[in-house]
Amino acid sequence: MKKYGMWAIVAFFMMSLSISAQNSNQRRREGNQPPREMRMTAKDRAERMAKQLQLTPEQTAQVEELFKKQDEKRAEQMKKFREERQQMQQQDREKQREEMRALMEQNMKEQDAELEKIIGKEKMEQWKTYRQEQMKKRGSRANAPAPRER
Repeated sequence: MKKYGMWAIVAFFMMSLSISAQNSNQRRREGNQPPREMRMTAKDRAERMAKQLQLTPEQTAQVEELFKKQDEKRAEQMKKFREERQQMQQQDREKQREEMRALMEQNMKEQDAELEKIIGKEKMEQWKTYRQEQMKKRGSRANAPAPRER
């Protein structure tokens, strides 16, 4: 009986360890960590510098003002940089989509030209009509893209 009790305790302990490990990994992935902030404010840095260099109170105040201005300027630059980075990424995505769309249309035209050589003009017209009808049917569905005009 003692053996079964010990095995039950060991199994319970192992399960609790694995569950807690999974929870901590999940929290890290979900970003539940507090946002990073500057560790030292302008005032803290000025006071530290004042202690290191034996600055006068006037010098300390001037250094603190300088640090505040630098922090504000740096924050503005970082905000501008992030906005530009997001815009560039968005433009790159749009540019890539346009390039892909143009490439697909070019491939379709080439394929249609090859098909016309093989099946002839009359059957090609029938095929285009059929394809347009199918696109209209797809366009009536909620998730389907709208049919393109050719």
